[in-house]
Amino acid sequence: MRTGGRKHVFPLAQFVDGRPAPGIKEVLSAMPDPRRAWAWLIGPAPGLAGRIPIELLKQDLVSEVVLAAQNAAMAKLA
Repeated sequence: MRTGGRKHVFPLAQFVDGRPAPGIKEVLSAMPDPRRAWAWLIGPAPGLAGRIPIELLKQDLVSEVVLAAQNAAMAKLA
C-alpha cells in the first residue's frame, strides 16, 4: 500500500516476529486486490464462523483460512 510520497506502508498486524504471517501469500493469491484481501483478513469472516482470519493465521490455521479466502473470492465472482 502506498501513501503520499514514495514510501510503502504495511499493516503491522500481518507480521509475526518481523515476518508476514504464514498464509498471507496464499490469501493474496486467492484475492489479488490487496485492499479487499486486507479488509477480509481483519474482519469477521462468515466462512470462518465469524472468526478473524488474520488471528487464525497467527495460530497456524493456514489451510482453513486459505480455503475460506478462496471461497470468499469465488462468492464475489458469482
